[in-house]
Amino acid sequence: MPVSIRKPRNRYHHGDLRRALVTATLQILEDHGPEGFTLREAARRAGVEHHSAYRHFADSAAILAAAATAGYAELRDAVAGTLDGMLDDDPDAVERLLAIAREYVAFAVRRPALYRLMTGPRLNESARFEELEEVIGQAYARVQAEITSGIAARQLDRDLDVVEATLTLWAALHGLASLVVMRRIKVRRDQLAAFTNRVVGHTIRGFTRG
Repeated sequence: MPVSIRKPRNRYHHGDLRRALVTATLQILEDHGPEGFTLREAARRAGVEHHSAYRHFADSAAILAAAATAGYAELRDAVAGTLDGMLDDDPDAVERLLAIAREYVAFAVRRPALYRLMTGPRLNESARFEELEEVIGQAYARVQAEITSGIAARQLDRDLDVVEATLTLWAALHGLASLVVMRRIKVRRDQLAAFTNRVVGHTIRGFTRG
């Protein structure tokens, strides 16, 4: 009897393809790093022809920006979860800032290729990707809010310049995370939190001096 061979359906509905392409991009980053990404490969892994990707992303920069946005959102949520789990009745500004630093470094080690994309050459130089700038701003704002709260609670120097302190800590934690990811500094995973406390702690405790 004749056998009917049906062309397989596209497994993604219109609203799902964008998410599938971003997921595929994140997988490529983990497998091959940012240098190994192509839009064609992302489409292949998502199970569609590469031209279908252009319905959602204008070019490779757009899909990489979406992946970086997802990365910053994951990092933002990890920080929020850790801070929300700390005691609210007796907040310690230094410990909360150290917790942020540990989350940044842990995230970088957990998702090294994605972190390299997030902190590498600026993807949004042309200001095309508003969502990316927004989520970066949210991550930065959480650090600034914790410093502001520490000053208000008199646990940090009341004369501390909030903007400068935030930039200083932002640079310190990203710098340490990048050095660890690039293996310029080699730290065992079971020692990573304690190492982060010691290194970034010098910067944070400097905020307490009046």
